[in-house]
Amino acid sequence: MNILLSNDDGFKSIGLKVLKDTLNNYGNVLTVAPHKDISASSSCLSVHHPVKTVKISNKFYKVFGTPADCVHIGARGMLKKYPDMVFSGINFGSNMGDDVIYSGTVGAAIEGRHAKFGSYAISIASRTPKYLDDIELKTHHVLDFIFNKLKSLKTIFNINIPDLPFSEIKGIKFSLLGTRAISKRAKKTNINQCMFYDIGDVGPGSNKRGTDFNVIRDGYISVTPIMIDMTDTAIFKKLKKL
Repeated sequence: MNILLSNDDGFKSIGLKVLKDTLNNYGNVLTVAPHKDISASSSCLSVHHPVKTVKISNKFYKVFGTPADCVHIGARGMLKKYPDMVFSGINFGSNMGDDVIYSGTVGAAIEGRHAKFGSYAISIASRTPKYLDDIELKTHHVLDFIFNKLKSLKTIFNINIPDLPFSEIKGIKFSLLGTRAISKRAKKTNINQCMFYDIGDVGPGSNKRGTDFNVIRDGYISVTPIMIDMTDTAIFKKLKKL
């Protein structure tokens, strides 16, 4: 099993190291990760210039680009054959509902969508997790579920883990993408007669039953299959009747 691993928190992140070490039990792992935290980069590809890539150690590279760059370079540049599976994470910070549009973690998984046994974005639902002492247990639990239940389905999976002790996590549930309310307002500042804006914080997620937000709030690991096709099928059907 040939596995490609990336993330958006950067090559030094704790989540990447834990996932890398655990994945070594399942196959041959090539890790290609950004040189720094480059969150919220979505599926951005650096198509306007060559992307600097530096070897850190055997099968471990840092890329001066985006998470999607990392997966593209690893899958279509370094490896002779496309990897069997692609993993992105473990991200610190939730990627639920509308977040998948912006997420670099999910963007890396989307770039790996041609993998034979699927592509997986894994996040902990807190930017500053309180319960990291048992992160290895959580990672083993999620990976066992992936390799035993999901890998035959060949799609993109967005997985979020609640920031709870492993003993308090109730299980794993399949979920739909939820929705967030409109974001907070962007904050304007003036510095040396120049105008700047800080991007507003995300809006709160809905707690509609069966969504990823609801599943996480109930203490379960959320597993959501996602896809590239963004066609609004309901509107498309109405258009065909015009």
